Amino acid sequence: MKRWARIAPVVALPLLALAFVALVALSAYLLRGARLDLTQHHQYTLSPGTLRILERIPEPIKLELFYSEKSAQEQPQFRIFAQRVIELLEEAVAKSHGKLTLQVVDPEPFSDAEDRATNHGLQRVPLGNSGDVLYFGLVGSNSTDGEAVMPFIQPAKEAFLEYDIAKLVSTLSV
Repeated sequence: MKRWARIAPVVALPLLALAFVALVALSAYLLRGARLDLTQHHQYTLSPGTLRILERIPEPIKLELFYSEKSAQEQPQFRIFAQRVIELLEEAVAKSHGKLTLQVVDPEPFSDAEDRATNHGLQRVPLGNSGDVLYFGLVGSNSTDGEAVMPFIQPAKEAFLEYDIAKLVSTLSV
């Protein structure tokens, strides 16, 4: 009996570690794609109307978010808002059953991406006296050359953000 009392902890510890790893792997497999919104105002939960729009998309829609990430480095409040917009768009993509795709583009000065942003009519917002400009607009396109644009996503209109995105997607779903 004394021998088992000495061996038990040596055997039990690796078995517990193995059980822990197995449990983590199993939960990662079973809970893949599961999301839980614990924010106070359910910021990451799409409304039933938006979910209906996403379910009824007849053809693929490509969303391009033009965001001057490097220019926004010195704007912490704007960076937080931009992250919120990206996360909301990613949630819409996840709920669209593959009908929406999202590409985030950083239109650096004098680049092809900046030319595309300008061609789509996105607004350039100057940032102070540094000469930096900020692009933060959304372009949606469908397979029949339909296009819808949000020229600049304004932080002051954050309350209407989901509505504006759903409207853009709905316009392209016709």
